[in-house]
Amino acid sequence: MTQQSTKSNQSALYTLMTVWFFWSFVAASNGILIPLFKEKFALSQTQAQLVDFAFYAAYFIGSVLYLIFSRIMGGDILNKIGYKNGIVIGLLISAIGTLLFYPAAQTASYPLLLAGLFIVGLGFSLQQTATQPFMIALGPPETGAQRINLGGAVNNLGGTIGPALVSYAIFGSISKDAAANASIEDVKLPYLCLGALFALMALFFWRSNLPRIKNDEDVQVSNVVIGLPMAFLVICVGVAVAFSIETAIIFTFILMVVLMIGYLVYAVVTKSGAIQNAGSVLQYPQAILGMTAIFVYVGVEVTIGSNLGEYLKHTQNLDSSQISKYISLFWGSMMIGRWTASISNFNPSASMKKILTIVVPFVAFAIVLLVNALYSGDVTDLLPYAVCITVLILAYFASNEKPVRLLLLFTALGAIMTIIGVMTEGKVALFALISGGLFCSVLWPSIFSLGTAGLGKFTNQGAAFLIMMILGGSIIPVVQGKIADSFGIQTSYLLAAACFAYLFVFGIIVQGVLRKQGIDFDKEVVTGGKSGH
Repeated sequence: MTQQSTKSNQSALYTLMTVWFFWSFVAASNGILIPLFKEKFALSQTQAQLVDFAFYAAYFIGSVLYLIFSRIMGGDILNKIGYKNGIVIGLLISAIGTLLFYPAAQTASYPLLLAGLFIVGLGFSLQQTATQPFMIALGPPETGAQRINLGGAVNNLGGTIGPALVSYAIFGSISKDAAANASIEDVKLPYLCLGALFALMALFFWRSNLPRIKNDEDVQVSNVVIGLPMAFLVICVGVAVAFSIETAIIFTFILMVVLMIGYLVYAVVTKSGAIQNAGSVLQYPQAILGMTAIFVYVGVEVTIGSNLGEYLKHTQNLDSSQISKYISLFWGSMMIGRWTASISNFNPSASMKKILTIVVPFVAFAIVLLVNALYSGDVTDLLPYAVCITVLILAYFASNEKPVRLLLLFTALGAIMTIIGVMTEGKVALFALISGGLFCSVLWPSIFSLGTAGLGKFTNQGAAFLIMMILGGSIIPVVQGKIADSFGIQTSYLLAAACFAYLFVFGIIVQGVLRKQGIDFDKEVVTGGKSGH
């Protein structure tokens, strides 16, 4: 990697952070679209979750296309065009996707709306594949998680604002009549405006002075690297054609569960140490474990928020025009956690850092309340959620910012709070489920850094595979929708608890795998901290 000055890298980091806003803005707004589409198109909960399927399946397809074009061009495509150009192209693809919302809304076509979301997701796939290795490359690898957390802080500001803004654009108010009077045509304007913003952001990045950082080593895309995801895709499409798309989704889920458990066992019993002369990224167990963890992590993050509308309808008697503050609180919880985790990027003194770790989460919570007060009015019923934020702060102090310890603490708390949400009722259950956002908040950078650790020249391909497994966001919500249709929405959240439990086990096993290769992130972060990182 080319070396940049600290000042230049800091400027580049802040520029890259701007694109993160839109990823969560759109993803969080799906939580508003799902109950609206369910009502207007008379869908089951499983069918309504195809919104998430279309959006997140695009990440998998986008990553497969990335590998195909890399093969055609005779090497890693981002190494040839540069990370910056990858981001620009990704933004333009997303802008094209939003244009489909006009004919889709005019004709009230659910498939065409899904197609629009799919193309937006394709663009996001390329943006994320380029942006996250870029951010890791701007400093020491062991502090890459902190830089990604900083981007995540901006990302989830978009997730906090998105549901409230899109709900206002579609419904205009939170009255019962607002949902009844809304039509599919009301989604046109907000998404066309979003497309215009994507185009402007592409222009901004094209004219920016981002450093040309790329991996200069020659990396070929092997037959195995491109063949496995292609085979997986062909099998899933075949099942969908022979039976139905819902059957293909359930098949994919079962296949992934088998593969995840099988590889966890393999990773435990294998005694291999450092990888010598690797010919493929798939020879690194941390990369494969990271792929399974991203699949589960994105799945649990998306499924909690996307099924929340149905949960609120059945337990709080709220319709699609009245749920935005709770959807926003869930995604705002992600912002609260990531803002807390981003404090280290500003290098405060030890005493100031402790103060900020207590103050910043509540400042972020205040922003969530303010955003929703502007649209929803009374938000006093959200104030008791401060108890959950206090739990987050205590857990963060206990983690000492060690990636693996943090991962274990947060996944354990996520599982516990989700079970409380299933076993109790009222606001206790609601806030326990929403707190899943707090405990998901810092998992992505921990998993991403652990999954790409020690990959060397295969880091870009590793990142592409990890981005590919955002596929979990398309599969797990639909599976929860299926469980909800059969056993009830509250019971269906046990699936989220199981996801947190898997991620806890992943943390233990990947730490052992990396230590066999002479990599100990928890130890390196402590050492780095003494050096001022």
